[in-house]
Amino acid sequence: MRVAILDDEPAELRRVEQTLRQIPTAADQPWTLHCFERGEDLLRQLRRETFDLLILDWQLPDLSGLALLRWTREHMEAPPAAIMLTSRDAESDIVQALNSGADDYVSKPFRPNELKARVNAVLRRHGLQKSAASEVLTFNDLTFDDAELTVSRAGKPISLTEREYRLARCLFENLARPLSREYLYERFWSHEEMVSSRPLDTHIYRLRNKLGLTADRGWQLLTIYGYGYRLESVTAASDE
Repeated sequence: MRVAILDDEPAELRRVEQTLRQIPTAADQPWTLHCFERGEDLLRQLRRETFDLLILDWQLPDLSGLALLRWTREHMEAPPAAIMLTSRDAESDIVQALNSGADDYVSKPFRPNELKARVNAVLRRHGLQKSAASEVLTFNDLTFDDAELTVSRAGKPISLTEREYRLARCLFENLARPLSREYLYERFWSHEEMVSSRPLDTHIYRLRNKLGLTADRGWQLLTIYGYGYRLESVTAASDE
């Protein structure tokens, strides 16, 4: 889970970070927390990287959390979930933030257990928090079985390594959402393995071939140059 936390007070940043680290996560989806004290710094990262969740303070000396929230809703194809965490607690402020696209609003000083509960609720609504039970999901003719870590097409298994399975599962659960290289590396490779772009490119190439991610099967796995990848569902062109 890749989370960006924005607050111009270092002590508050550490407190939010420590609170989020207490939330249990799946073994294949650990918390990766990125802290920012300036809105402009986070904006630059949002242009280059992928985040699952933003936790935004409202009042900052440069770009406010509310302005940044509005930017994500206006300029990003698939903006991340967002929670406003601020000392502004007037009803008009809450309404303004929610109408601007915030998924939730938490007032400072926050209570750690409440923040954890609200984060979990937002992640569940966005399909980012896995349940304890294993899932079997179908996308067109492909079926993913989380218990067995297998993919099959029309009942016939497709041979994938565990990492290939988890990478494919991530692409499908984020259909139409651009995923940065940094996001995918942090989620599926250890720091020692992150020496070049080739391991990711190789895995993407294998998945294209093994899963048949082509337009005639209803898929398009796009390379976004300078950023990463996006898997899209497409309608195969009919014969003239």
